[in-house]
Amino acid sequence: MTDNNDVYVSDVWNKSISRLSPSGSVSPVFSTAPLVPVGICQTMDGGLLFTLGDTESDFHQPNSDSRRLMRHVTLNGDVIREYEYHEDGQTRLFAMPDKVTQNGNTDICVINTTSEATSELLILSFSGSLKSVYPKQEHRHKFFLRDVVCDSYRNIIVSEAQKSSVHLLSSDGEFMRFLLTENQVNHPHSVSLKKSTLWIGDDDGRVKVFQYNPYTKV
Repeated sequence: MTDNNDVYVSDVWNKSISRLSPSGSVSPVFSTAPLVPVGICQTMDGGLLFTLGDTESDFHQPNSDSRRLMRHVTLNGDVIREYEYHEDGQTRLFAMPDKVTQNGNTDICVINTTSEATSELLILSFSGSLKSVYPKQEHRHKFFLRDVVCDSYRNIIVSEAQKSSVHLLSSDGEFMRFLLTENQVNHPHSVSLKKSTLWIGDDDGRVKVFQYNPYTKV
């Protein structure tokens, strides 16, 4: 959702970005074909940042011809920057980038799906360099991160579906504590935060609403 209350949506089937106006009308804004858009967020400069992938190669095992990237654009779709490779220009950043958000320090937080049941959080500088990965290497086979948001303190909140938990991380991706556990949420997927209200969409098709304060239990 942008500052003027327009909602931008990634349309997988039509390979496009569409806009939902406050009046309820839906209109395509620009095409992403042949790539499929997935996660989307507004950037601090008023543009859009979204993740993209091709459909020609294995979903989690990109080959030399695959495209797996993030794209920073204006609201009209004019490309400002693409994030696809490490600074060497050859090593891929992503297996399959999914949900994305920008933190208040301009860092970009991306869920990178590495298999059907595993994913990790990549924290990139706005210039595109990889700053950190959550969780640590030895724990990545245990986590299936599904969504990410950031609070006004620049903390990072991620939902983890396998173990039914929501994690609070520092801005550099260090684990701080569990916000929610399986007693409160069931395989959480979607996450949204507005001021002190936290919405969690779970595996049962329910949305739960919590009062959020990073310094006390939700």
